[in-house]
Amino acid sequence: MQHFPTLQTIDINCIDLSEEWNLHPFLSPAPSSRLQKSIQSIGLLHPLILQKRTDNRYQLLCGRLRLQALQTGNPANNTVTALILEDQIPAKRLLYYILEDQLLSGTLSPMEKAYFFTYCLKHMDLGEAAETFLPILDEKVQLHLISRMLLLPELEPEIQNSIHFGKIGEKVALELQQLTAGDRLALYRIFQELELGGGKQKRLLALTKDLAFGQGKTIAALLTEPDSSTILDHPEMNRPQKATALLTALQKKLFPESSAAEEGFQKAVHKMQLPPACTVSHSQAFERNEVYVTLCFKTLTEVENRLLEIKTLAKEKE
Repeated sequence: MQHFPTLQTIDINCIDLSEEWNLHPFLSPAPSSRLQKSIQSIGLLHPLILQKRTDNRYQLLCGRLRLQALQTGNPANNTVTALILEDQIPAKRLLYYILEDQLLSGTLSPMEKAYFFTYCLKHMDLGEAAETFLPILDEKVQLHLISRMLLLPELEPEIQNSIHFGKIGEKVALELQQLTAGDRLALYRIFQELELGGGKQKRLLALTKDLAFGQGKTIAALLTEPDSSTILDHPEMNRPQKATALLTALQKKLFPESSAAEEGFQKAVHKMQLPPACTVSHSQAFERNEVYVTLCFKTLTEVENRLLEIKTLAKEKE
C-alpha cells in the first residue's frame, strides 16, 4: 500500500539539517531578504518536506532557506507545519518528492539538475535515472545528458553560482570544466569584471584557448600580458569598451594577417567618405577579391524611381 506524506506541526528543534539531499550547496546558506519579508508578512505558503527518523527526529529534505527564514524572522516560534515522509520510504520515491518540490519554484537550473542526478546515481543506475526523471524535466531520454550534467559540480562554487543564476551558459561551463583551475578562474574573473554575455564569453574562451595552445602558455598567463592587462586596467574605458578592445586585441594576435587586411580595408572605405546610406563589405575572410556595395532606400517607391540608374550600373559590372 502506498503511503502519502502527512501534514503535521512539529518542533523546529527536532529537525536535523544535512547535505545529503541539498540541491544548492554552492549558494549562500542565508535566506534572501525577499524570502524573509514574505514569510514574515504572510507566513509559510510552501511547506517544508521532512523525513521521519526512528528517534522522533526529522531530516530536512526540502526547504532549508525557508526554515532559516522562519527561525530568523520569528525566533520565539518553535513550531512549523511540514509534510512528513515515512522513515522507510524507497529512495526512488523520495527523489520524486524532492524533484517535484523544486519544480514548484520553476524550471531547474543546470546546477540543480546536476546535483539531483548526483543523488539519483547513489540509488539507481544511469539508465533508470534517465528513464525515470528526464521526461519530468522535459528532456529527451539520453544518457549523455546526465553524464554531461555530472561534470558541473566539479567546478568552483562561484562558477556554479553563476551557472545557477544564468550568468554562464551550460555549454560555456562545460568548456570551462575542461580547463585547469587557474585558467578557468582567470576567464571567470573577466566574465564577471566585464559583465560579458554568452556570445562574448564564447568568443573570449575560443580566442584565449587557441592563442594559449599556439604559444605554449596558460590562458591565465596570456591574460596578464601587458596588452591585455593595459586594457583591463584602463581608467577611462567602461566595461563594454574594455570587452570590445580586449576581444579585438586577442583577434589581432591570433590572426595577424587577417586583422591587418580588415584594418586596411576599413581605412580604405573610410577615405571614400560614403554617405550613411551606403555600405561596403568584402567576401568572408577575403576569400575573393569582390566587394559588395549596399544602398539603403527609405521606400520601395524610391527604389523604383532610381531603377534605371541601378540597372545601368549593374549592367556595367556584368
